[in-house]
Amino acid sequence: MSLYKMIAVDIDGTLLNSKNELSENTKKVLKEASDRGIFVVLTSGRISKNVLNFCNQIGADKYLISENGASIINLKTGELEYSKYISKEVANKVIDLCEENSIYYMVYTQEELIVKNIKYMSLFFYKQNYNPNARIKQVVAGRDYINATNSNITKLMICDEDRSIYRSIINKLKDIEEIDVLPVPHTSVKKIKVDGEEKTLKYSYADISAKGANKWTAVEYLANKLGIKKSEIIAIGDNINDMHMIYNAGLGVAMSNGSPYVRRIANKVAPSNDNDGVAQIVEKYVLRWRVFLRDNKKNKFKMKK
Repeated sequence: MSLYKMIAVDIDGTLLNSKNELSENTKKVLKEASDRGIFVVLTSGRISKNVLNFCNQIGADKYLISENGASIINLKTGELEYSKYISKEVANKVIDLCEENSIYYMVYTQEELIVKNIKYMSLFFYKQNYNPNARIKQVVAGRDYINATNSNITKLMICDEDRSIYRSIINKLKDIEEIDVLPVPHTSVKKIKVDGEEKTLKYSYADISAKGANKWTAVEYLANKLGIKKSEIIAIGDNINDMHMIYNAGLGVAMSNGSPYVRRIANKVAPSNDNDGVAQIVEKYVLRWRVFLRDNKKNKFKMKK
């Protein structure tokens, strides 16, 4: 019997490998955990529509945490279980600061990625989150469109290639009491193909969410509802938006390919996402008999030789 009753798993850089693929072994292991009564819950920065396909593949059919903890979807009923969104009034405060300081920003809703103008950074994030079946679209529009939309604002993201300008806006954003600012401590380097040509992006970015909206607060809400103790939760992730759940879970696991800061605060470091790190952790701490059988087979093989 496993000591753990919930596995909270990030998607990008954690569940998926560097080619954005989900391995057959990872599917099999997580399905088995789910079949044994473990609550397998995906916790993603993506909007919910772009995560449902992964839920189906791994048998995570109870709950989904999306938008960096801004919402929990009950997968059985399709209803919104919990939400913490950014009001338009607060979003306008952030936009004012960005426009006054010439900082690039993106506004995420449940339906769209809204940008004032397209840069390579917005193309990268759009392509990363795009799912043709979900009909998510990138809209080039300004404040009037944002204020008129009926969709909830799940988060804002700011980006800049100049590190000093980026740091100055981060300090100013912290004065807005109704939001939490999650700055990535390192410069990100990404590659994207534009019209057949590969572009290298180097930029700093931060996620901006409603106050108290993060992956851990959503996991904790769900655990309390299900009668699951903090000590009975495994949380696995790779990036700065996973840090709250990794730090607070009974077993916090960082991917070896993840942020150095996240690896430092984790209880364990898993093999990389290209080496089925999630599957190896679940096998070791939840499906322990699998590890025993595998090691036993190896020992028998050595003895025969």
